[in-house]
Amino acid sequence: MKYNTEEIRLERSIGANIRARRLELRMNQEELAKKLGLTQANVSRIESNTKGPSAEMLIALSDALSCDVRELLGIKETGEPARDLDAEAKSAILNAIKNDPQLGLCLRNFARESGLFEDEDWKFTAAYLKLTLGHVSEVIKARNFRNLGA
Repeated sequence: MKYNTEEIRLERSIGANIRARRLELRMNQEELAKKLGLTQANVSRIESNTKGPSAEMLIALSDALSCDVRELLGIKETGEPARDLDAEAKSAILNAIKNDPQLGLCLRNFARESGLFEDEDWKFTAAYLKLTLGHVSEVIKARNFRNLGA
């Protein structure tokens, strides 16, 4: 099965996807919290996108909600292979490496060790990167929005 990571349900956040799945299972926040070892308030923060779930929590959520992590992330199966990075994305990555030699070293080490990765390792890596990049993007948007009002 191929997944095109560019086809993400943009109309719903990860929190909204978690809430929708929980409601499909006719589960309340307290029940989900108990399965995860969290408080109901923590589940509420995750669902409202006040606090993003870590990659580990995302995996635990998918187990507790009996679904694939990709469903919570909003990734749809397309039957087409994901496309290569476009020129803009490649340029951004190369600039980041050029401006931060330590990042370049980390990426080279990652590439060297990636031959040892199994499918679950790649799923975990992809989920973690999506969460991290999505969070960074939201923080930057919020900062820019606040700066406009200042």
